[in-house]
Amino acid sequence: MRFGLALSGGALRGVAHIGVLKALSENGLYPSYISGTSAGSMVAALYACGYSAVEMEKIALNLDNGIYDPDYPGMLRGIVQWILHRDFDWDGFLKGNEVEKLMKRLTNGISVKEVRMPLAITAVDINAGNTVMFVSRKRGLADTRHVIFKDDVPLYKAVRASTAIPSVFQPVIIDGMRLVDGGVTENVPSGVLRMMGARVVIGINLGYSGQRRSEVNNILEIGSQAIDIMAYQITRLKANTCDLMINPDIYDIGMTDFHRVAECIQRGYESIISNLPAIKKLIRS
Repeated sequence: MRFGLALSGGALRGVAHIGVLKALSENGLYPSYISGTSAGSMVAALYACGYSAVEMEKIALNLDNGIYDPDYPGMLRGIVQWILHRDFDWDGFLKGNEVEKLMKRLTNGISVKEVRMPLAITAVDINAGNTVMFVSRKRGLADTRHVIFKDDVPLYKAVRASTAIPSVFQPVIIDGMRLVDGGVTENVPSGVLRMMGARVVIGINLGYSGQRRSEVNNILEIGSQAIDIMAYQITRLKANTCDLMINPDIYDIGMTDFHRVAECIQRGYESIISNLPAIKKLIRS
């Protein structure tokens, strides 16, 4: 019953992955491999560190908009530089320090290669266009022209890089690479799980799936939705890397809807319950 679970990005909607893991565990199903992009990387990282879905649910229910930390000085500097027709160096509305501090505390600052199970977290080198895969086991994984594998960085740094939605969160510099949200190239990182040994892979896609969202009316939502739409097109092309793709019905939950965290987790839970017969058949085949 060994299988891999690939968790997509989705900003605040990423807490639905907790409901996914909760439903799986209640039915005796535990992924042996896990990967994540952006918000999915946070859940994947905590799961690989040994957190249960119930423990993650408690953490998620205490989240609030304090996790978003605007870079007001950077905004002002960028506006002034733009007005003066100078090159400006402002690269994101949100600093991302709160996300980083939270993940550092929860993971005790361990490195990616110290986690207890096969794990992969995606980011993108915005300058070179390469996908960067932070993996717990590099053995058998060779760099290519477009993909770089790394295991020698703190886990919280890998997550911070993976969650850096372009122009919303500031990029992260690791080994000279300016890294942004992995959803730019790998929103549902399933292929890497195959490379790490998973025979069966289930993908959880929380992003845009063709629905209309009328509430995309602020800079956070526009940035997130732009990545989601791009990722949707890429995911469609790569759908064959998953044996089963599940799309929880959470498209209407926004980046600042912290009052709907419990609802979001429940919808993730229900998406697994409704697909349980197919999941069990796939895993046991």
